[in-house]
Amino acid sequence: MAQGPTRQGAPREDVTDLLLTDVQGLPPRALTELLVSRITDGSLPPGTRLPTIKDLAAASGASTSSIAAVWARLVEKGLVRTRRRGGTVVVGADAWPQAAAPREFDGWASVDLTSAHPAAEDLPDLRRAFELSLAEPRTHSLAREHITDLLRTAVEGEWPFPAQEWSTVSGSGEAALLTCEAATPPGGTVAVQEPTTPGTVANLRSLGYRVVPVTSDERGPEPGSLAAALAAGATTFLLQPEGTLTVDSVLDPHRAAELADVLRTRAPHAWVVEEDVLGTLHPGGTHTLGTLLPDRVVRLASYCRAFGLDLRTTVVGGARELVERIRLLRSHGILAQSRILQNALAHMLLDPAARAFADAAARDYLTTAQNLVAALADLGTDAVVSPGGLLVWLPAHDEAQALAELSGHGITLVASGRTFVGAPARPLLRVASPQLPADAHLAELARLLADAARSQVAAT
Repeated sequence: MAQGPTRQGAPREDVTDLLLTDVQGLPPRALTELLVSRITDGSLPPGTRLPTIKDLAAASGASTSSIAAVWARLVEKGLVRTRRRGGTVVVGADAWPQAAAPREFDGWASVDLTSAHPAAEDLPDLRRAFELSLAEPRTHSLAREHITDLLRTAVEGEWPFPAQEWSTVSGSGEAALLTCEAATPPGGTVAVQEPTTPGTVANLRSLGYRVVPVTSDERGPEPGSLAAALAAGATTFLLQPEGTLTVDSVLDPHRAAELADVLRTRAPHAWVVEEDVLGTLHPGGTHTLGTLLPDRVVRLASYCRAFGLDLRTTVVGGARELVERIRLLRSHGILAQSRILQNALAHMLLDPAARAFADAAARDYLTTAQNLVAALADLGTDAVVSPGGLLVWLPAHDEAQALAELSGHGITLVASGRTFVGAPARPLLRVASPQLPADAHLAELARLLADAARSQVAAT
């Protein structure tokens, strides 16, 4: 962002120094009024990073709790945005407000390092989208709509292949399970690219399916491994083209062609289910088998990590036959996703400010994940960031021992048994990045992870 002058002529980098001078002796109410005035008249333009609570409290003479209350009022007014990692920044009048004020770090037990879902303060507020959705003319209509016209318009132009049919279901976990159930005969076999979403393997097995693994390298699922899975009887292949929850696997065009050839020659009637848990947050673009196998591929796009779990609407698009099966299987064809939820998602996707909010949060996750990897490297521990920036993976000498040691510090991680079909080739620790704390705590986390990764049960 260019460092142009403010309305009052001061360079933007000097604004915070001037502000610290001007707030001396001001009580919280007067401080709030001063900040509101300067933000609305442009003296503090969008993008200006404001002083920390500690610095502002020291300059004004108010308590830090009073300054925190001032920040909360400004957040409510949509004038500033505060994140644990990004400080407090002035936002424009058209900026989308955040869902909640930031929480203070309260020990590792308070930090979710398992789900790879953002904290509330890193999500856009949903109220504006719901207000717009409720005003849509078909709200309360008795007719069922498996996908509203507005939502289809919002997603169709960005879908990575022409979908023959569309529908919606609830969360991404339900979408994957429902689609695999629609695609796979009772007692059948599902091939799963690993590692996958925690719980997916166990959920498939609970439905009576046999689950076989498909291993990957950095270019995507390995053709030989897929061929072996198909030879073992798999009729459904669950994969992540963008590799979001894998270690380092992103499907490239050459590998996609190889996989499509394996499927055509070894199992021409097998279904391909593409999981997209990033929705709109694709830093490297989308990847698909749908252009090569349009009659056999269905894609599931979830937007929970961009806009929050309470929007809980997954878009399903692809091969008509399988989409229609999914509709019939969902409560025997009776249930359709709420129009209010569908259109609220559509309004989020169609509003540039809402998308800019989600994109900025995703950049924060990636930067923080990269910072954690750098801190681990300083301690002699190799680690990688997964595609999309939601996970950090590092090798461990003994995973069970490492998890036990980390739990003693209040740190809970997902065991690999919940993401791999069998034991991984090497023990790994999986750290979700969206709720990692600010850099001040990353050094401590890196030390605890590095120590745990090196630990092993002593011989007796």
